[in-house]
Amino acid sequence: MLARARAARIAWPLIDQGVASLGNFLFTIALARTLPPQEYGAFALLFGILMILYTVMASVLFYPMSVLADPADRDRIGELMSVSFILLVGLCVPAGLVLAVTAFLIGRPDLIAALLVYFLVWQVQEAFRRYLFVELRFGAAVPGEIVSYMGQILIALWLALRGDLTLETALYAMTVTSAAAAVLQGIQVGFSLRRHAMIRIRTVALEFWRLGGWALANNLCAALRVQFLFWFLAALSGAALPALLQAGFNIVNLLNPLMIGLGNVILQVSSRAHAGGKAEAWRATHPLALSGMPIVIVFLAAILAFPHEVLGLIYGAHSPYADIATPVRLLAIAALAAFVTDIVCAYFHGVSQAKQALIVNAAGAVATIPIAIPLIIGFGLNGACIALCLANAVRLVVLHLLFTRMIATDTADASSGRVRDQAVPARSADDPGEAMPAPEPIPVGADRDAGDFSRATALGR
Repeated sequence: MLARARAARIAWPLIDQGVASLGNFLFTIALARTLPPQEYGAFALLFGILMILYTVMASVLFYPMSVLADPADRDRIGELMSVSFILLVGLCVPAGLVLAVTAFLIGRPDLIAALLVYFLVWQVQEAFRRYLFVELRFGAAVPGEIVSYMGQILIALWLALRGDLTLETALYAMTVTSAAAAVLQGIQVGFSLRRHAMIRIRTVALEFWRLGGWALANNLCAALRVQFLFWFLAALSGAALPALLQAGFNIVNLLNPLMIGLGNVILQVSSRAHAGGKAEAWRATHPLALSGMPIVIVFLAAILAFPHEVLGLIYGAHSPYADIATPVRLLAIAALAAFVTDIVCAYFHGVSQAKQALIVNAAGAVATIPIAIPLIIGFGLNGACIALCLANAVRLVVLHLLFTRMIATDTADASSGRVRDQAVPARSADDPGEAMPAPEPIPVGADRDAGDFSRATALGR
């Protein structure tokens, strides 16, 4: 019975993620097949910024709330929910300013109203979803996700058939479905603001920052590495090239559900095995890491061998995105390196080595700029994809150095009898949807929770 309950706790967040992933993929493909490249490129740029803002919210609000909350302490949960909601609304003000400036920069001030309304509604809905997760009601969150993510694709298809699907109407479609999901999940939670929440807001905010600061730094390093490629391409040649890059990312994004699901399991297994040392935790973890490799290799091999066929199947034979075979091949190589790196980074988090994961992602972010600038200037879209491959290679090298040193130190400590680190608190690893660092960030059409520790890969919608 206990095993069945734990299996359900693991399965429901993965189902929740699967709904988001499928809805995201279909929605972005519908936009790519309907919008002209310049418009789709604007979509990629705007939603990349939306994802960075979501990363901030998820890292400093939703993730620490999930760690601090005790399902048995209803008063504490109510306090955390109320404070996080107040902070969320407050953070939406500077986030709105960032979105407005971004819209002006890409020459689309007409989208400001739609962007602001969507982001606020989306974050409220996300807050209610997280509140259900804090109460361990993982299955209860799924109907709202179906309304939000499947609803948006149905509306998008309806608009496309009418010839009315534009970037603005797409934003409003997502707003409508997020609002419907927010109403449903808000009713499920029974949310209400506690009167004393304002009194405790400073104390709780400091607790959130203490836990979420490292997560924020880690996830921002990961997200900004990819965002730089999009924005530098746009600065040189407008929004059309970012559209092509996004179209390529949509293909490799199909690996995100596997990455997130496997990474969450690895985090939990390594956390529980950490009491026996980091080397022991890796021995328990690496069979799981290897279990995902056949799927990854077969999938990426198919992309490498048949890129034209894959692109034609997804975008249509006469689509402007059907001719990006070389970029897609390069992104497949980058995705393989990212998969290996992010799996080991999930292990790092499980054995209380979040700083090591941050160093890996920071190295990739720092390397991206000097690598990408000359390559993009010289080779355009192909140069951006080559730069991502090289930046991920830097991450792999740094990862290897940190990992081997950590295991060697742990083995030496075990031999000498020195006390090892303590494992992370069980609560931080018990909730599959809340604990894993974001996989390789893809700005648009990726899984929604790339920004906190698990769902994010990278774009929230």
